[in-house]
Amino acid sequence: MSGRNSERSYQLREDLFTGWTRGLSPVEQRISIFSHIRDIPYAIVPEWLGTDDIIRMMITANRGWCGPKHQLLAWMFQRLGTEIRFTLIPFRWQDQKVGYPESMTRLLPLLPSSTHLCCTALLNGTWQLIDATWDPPLRNVGFPVNDPWDGISETTPAVIRLEPNAVTGSSSGSATYKERIKFVEGLNDWLDEVRKEKNRFKGGSEGDWLFKKHCK
Repeated sequence: MSGRNSERSYQLREDLFTGWTRGLSPVEQRISIFSHIRDIPYAIVPEWLGTDDIIRMMITANRGWCGPKHQLLAWMFQRLGTEIRFTLIPFRWQDQKVGYPESMTRLLPLLPSSTHLCCTALLNGTWQLIDATWDPPLRNVGFPVNDPWDGISETTPAVIRLEPNAVTGSSSGSATYKERIKFVEGLNDWLDEVRKEKNRFKGGSEGDWLFKKHCK
């Protein structure tokens, strides 16, 4: 990351941190940080992979997946003085109990297993899983949305864990790069449609007001 981009990224995070935590109690600060990050619309953006400015890109675009979401959450919890660590959960998209559209189901058995990133934080002397992956409208199609969160208790993992002895089909992992990209594009488009349906009678997507000033 260039020096200028690094400064801009750091200042953006600082501005958000201040705006999300000013005047709140410690528990309220954690809830505020968690809720704002959770409400960023979930989307996978392959073009961002490997970049070192990914958090600023997520905030500017107001979309992101588990990786940048929990990188930002970990940074902010550390700013609060909360001990936190990253947690990896293996999973398969085909195992998730959600209502995938028919156009995506053909690709599901072909996809390889993947790894979900979330966090574990030391809260009141106990390590608790903290997962801010899915934004609230996605609850309508079965995604486990952690809303609300009390700032203390463990949250529900965003994905169903793939157990070491899980049986995989002969076609599992056979998807080509083009097919994987097609799945990602289809997933993003579908989730956008779910949000549009949820917000049909609203003035905009949840959380839009927060990010507009950073996108000018």
